[in-house]
Amino acid sequence: MLHVIVLAGGSGTRLWPVSRAAVPKHLLPLGPGGVPLLRATIDRVLPLQPAAVHIVTVAAQAEACRDVGVAAGLPADCVIAEPLARGTGPALGLAVRWIAESDPDAVICSVHADAHIGDAEGYRAALTAAAGWARATDGLVTVGLTPTYPSAGLGYIALGPALGTGEWGLPAFTAAGFVEKPPPALAEQFVANRSHLWNLGLFAWTAAAFARELQAAAPAVDAALAEVVAKRAGGDEASAARLYAEIANVAVDPLLLEKTSRLTVVQAGFPWSDLGSWADLLEARREDGEGDGAGNVVSGDGLVVDSERCLVDSRGGRLVAVVGAEGLVVVDTGDAVLVVPADRVQGVRSVVERLRALGRDELL
Repeated sequence: MLHVIVLAGGSGTRLWPVSRAAVPKHLLPLGPGGVPLLRATIDRVLPLQPAAVHIVTVAAQAEACRDVGVAAGLPADCVIAEPLARGTGPALGLAVRWIAESDPDAVICSVHADAHIGDAEGYRAALTAAAGWARATDGLVTVGLTPTYPSAGLGYIALGPALGTGEWGLPAFTAAGFVEKPPPALAEQFVANRSHLWNLGLFAWTAAAFARELQAAAPAVDAALAEVVAKRAGGDEASAARLYAEIANVAVDPLLLEKTSRLTVVQAGFPWSDLGSWADLLEARREDGEGDGAGNVVSGDGLVVDSERCLVDSRGGRLVAVVGAEGLVVVDTGDAVLVVPADRVQGVRSVVERLRALGRDELL
């Protein structure tokens, strides 16, 4: 039976001042029609007719994520909550073990809650293929995206021997390694040689295969997770939280995927963005048909005059006007205003770091 895990973690600091610890990116109304990204993700995977959709998030966000899940038609127990954030490795280990308690034969797909997907059918086709290869190989599977440009800010998966398309119609390969955020020249080489795919963090495996590979790659983490689940099953949440806090904070890639010899990568080509910056959001909204003829996108009470390719997001209860600008991002939340050139939006993270150093927690 197919289960879908939706990872809903992090705070998306590069979308400050809208995205904050209390209202992280996946809970913001940035999906189609203004729904939260988490809701858009749930709606996107439900046509796969999974046995269950599980939202995995940190305890502090569990209630808000549960509300989104219930509004999408999920049951009230749709959330698997980490006591505190420990990275995608322990989070997925916890979720898979929890699912396996009731369905040891489960086939599981894991997706992120905060991406923009331009082709929902292509996305579902890739997940279906990944689940199929997970069953066929009794191993781990990841979905890789054909790069559309040489990004130095994304991770890459090296392609090994081709495995064909199977019955699912998408090329599959043995994965030959990972490269995280390569230098620009190396990224250009990857794209030119067609030797690597973008790593999207979309995975599939059987519960049994994940358990076997985790035990081999990280036996201490596996043993700790077994204790956490046992404590939770017995109703001892306090002990479970203490045990979970002792587990290292690590992503699933270095914890498990980079160590296994049984990793398949399915090659997909749907339009995708991790919405990692205001520039990404501007581009995604333009692709969705929003904006005017000059490429400007306005949300809330905003106005642009004689301007091109600007994003104005006004939710502070006042008019925001931009005149004679090109490639500018202006965001007003009432208690904070961000003004930044679209080609400098990666620097927003430094604003968050500066505010944290200044003790301005009320703005974080």
